[in-house]
Amino acid sequence: MRPQDVDLAVDAAARSLLELDRLSALDRQDAILQVASELLNKKAELSKILVAETGMTIKQADLEVERASRIFRLYSTEIPHLHGETLSLDADIRGKNKHGYWIRVPAGVVAAITGFNNPLVILAHKLAPAFAVGDTVVVKPASAAPLSSVEMCKIFANTSLPAGAVDVVTGDGGILGPALVKDPRVRIVSFTGGRETGVEIAKHAGLKRLIMELGSNCPNIVCSDTDLDFAAKNLVDAAYSYQGQNCLHAQRILVQESVYEDFKKRFIEAASKLKMGDPRLPSTEIGPMISESAAKRVEEWVNEAMRLGAKVLLGGKRSGVFYQPTLLEGAPAKSRVMVEEVFGPVSCLMKFSTIQDAVEISNTTEYGLEAAIFTNRLDDALYAIKNLDFGGVKVNESTDVRLDIMPFGGFRTSGLGREGLEHAIEAMSEVKMIVHNLPVRDHT
Repeated sequence: MRPQDVDLAVDAAARSLLELDRLSALDRQDAILQVASELLNKKAELSKILVAETGMTIKQADLEVERASRIFRLYSTEIPHLHGETLSLDADIRGKNKHGYWIRVPAGVVAAITGFNNPLVILAHKLAPAFAVGDTVVVKPASAAPLSSVEMCKIFANTSLPAGAVDVVTGDGGILGPALVKDPRVRIVSFTGGRETGVEIAKHAGLKRLIMELGSNCPNIVCSDTDLDFAAKNLVDAAYSYQGQNCLHAQRILVQESVYEDFKKRFIEAASKLKMGDPRLPSTEIGPMISESAAKRVEEWVNEAMRLGAKVLLGGKRSGVFYQPTLLEGAPAKSRVMVEEVFGPVSCLMKFSTIQDAVEISNTTEYGLEAAIFTNRLDDALYAIKNLDFGGVKVNESTDVRLDIMPFGGFRTSGLGREGLEHAIEAMSEVKMIVHNLPVRDHT
């Protein structure tokens, strides 16, 4: 598509705002629930598309569709609670005989720009709150995986939402993205993707509300008192599910020195059992990466770490678009696998002495999305919660958990704003303040 097509899409979305405003809250709720149901009806078809375009396994694809459906159902429950608040204006000296209240109203057109790794879930977290409040949406899916998003958006054509309420533009993000985010009719940009792209969007957007999830470098702390089998199993899943192409990926694993060797053995044993292969087969646990260029980038980063002194404990090899689940030890602090977001099936193992050391090491990143600690000591858990400088902290759970009802977003360069139910509702709506002057009347 061309920038001219973006203009047409935004125009359609802007014109449909008035029609959408005529729908009742019940109409919008019914439409969202209809989408949720139809997603499940199309699960087999959508799962095949997801496997073909992203390389996620068929099991993961089925879960992706089911989760997207649940997200729409969750947001349907928020619609009856789109309320405001009354204010006692006479608490102000100038407020005598005045009655006030505020309400939530649609913000307008939302630009939803998504990533390839969980395309339906990411898009559902943008579409569902937008339609819950009455916004319209122009979707720009990831160029590497647009088909599943297009198919999901087609479902809206059979709902009561007006034509143009959701529009999709596909193509080169470097060309279409600036045209979309610069458009003055777009009032909100909701973006999930890389940090560099997020910076460019912010430059182009101007005076718009930005909701951004820009990646991570998640630390997971394993203390000596925890159940090591439990921690190893959870962290293997967190390290290698979705081929590590996940912003909650367990990229850094910090293990207390007294149990380091024991944990390392258990982790490698569990990870070695993962079956890599054809993502269409139910038995496959690790599929291909999104592209061969992505796999080559991961290979380059691992090779760099090895040249700088890192040791490969597991994996470390590429075959075309496949990259083996990889565990590194002794990666230098300034190597890219330690500093940047690897976005691949690579984790770095390291020792720590005290909980203070672990927290200090964990915080040595520009990212601040999620962190985790495995411990049975309440004081260590509370210390980590207070001092880990991240948007979320998990206790006895890996970073690779996002429950769709919770606020989701990070500190520092991990993004702006929060997604998740009432937080997304707030971000995608405006507050309108109403003041009634009530003159005193003589009733005698």
